Amino acid sequence: MKKRYSSKHYWAIKLLPSLVLLSYFVVVNIVLATPPKGSAERTRPINTGSNGHRTACSRTKGKETLTVLSPIYGKTVSTRPVFSWFVPDTESYPMELYLYEDTEKGKGEEILAEIPLQSKLGIMNYTFPQDKIALSVGKKYIWQIVLMCDKNNPIKDVIAEAVFEVVDIPASLNSQLKRANTNKERSELYAQFGFWYDAFAEINNDSINRELKLSLLERIRQSEINTASGVLEDRDKKDLEDQAERLRLVISAEKARQK
Repeated sequence: MKKRYSSKHYWAIKLLPSLVLLSYFVVVNIVLATPPKGSAERTRPINTGSNGHRTACSRTKGKETLTVLSPIYGKTVSTRPVFSWFVPDTESYPMELYLYEDTEKGKGEEILAEIPLQSKLGIMNYTFPQDKIALSVGKKYIWQIVLMCDKNNPIKDVIAEAVFEVVDIPASLNSQLKRANTNKERSELYAQFGFWYDAFAEINNDSINRELKLSLLERIRQSEINTASGVLEDRDKKDLEDQAERLRLVISAEKARQK
């Protein structure tokens, strides 16, 4: 007569291997479906809506779009840089600014989060706040500006961003800056060394030097074209060429507004 195994102890032992295997697949699926924070693919600068097509909240006469007014891969000697961008919409919309550390795995630590702003047509800027710890020399960062066309529908957001590195100021530039007497002179010196963030920051609040501002944007545009000509990676080349074209449209729009 065969013995019948009906005890709870017997069935617990019998089912244990199956439960362990089932738990393994559940855990694996959760891990694969939910990557840890900061493990995303390395971020490339973007200038588009979340849907991949929208470039402005409202229809504009031209083709200009939300645009960062800097190289998409730049550098600055300031640990509290000024971020500048162009808004194509005549109607005002909420905006948010973000700043992250740039790591090999993509966006790292969030330095500035959801800084609230309100858009206005033309060139805007934001200075890194004094109450925040200054950025670190030798580190790279990603800054992002978001135009919120519909606060209840994030897919309509328009996003532009750029990557930059904070570097030590060259001794020769530092000595020349000490002899400069005007913002215009300082801007020109920064531009000669390729520090476009710093060059633009010197004159971005100066309404007298509007022509100089457009001239500087043209030089940034040309810098993107020159950089693109020496890049072998097709994807990076296109990013640079696209930024150059966006800057061209910004310059044309700003010239038209001045007439």
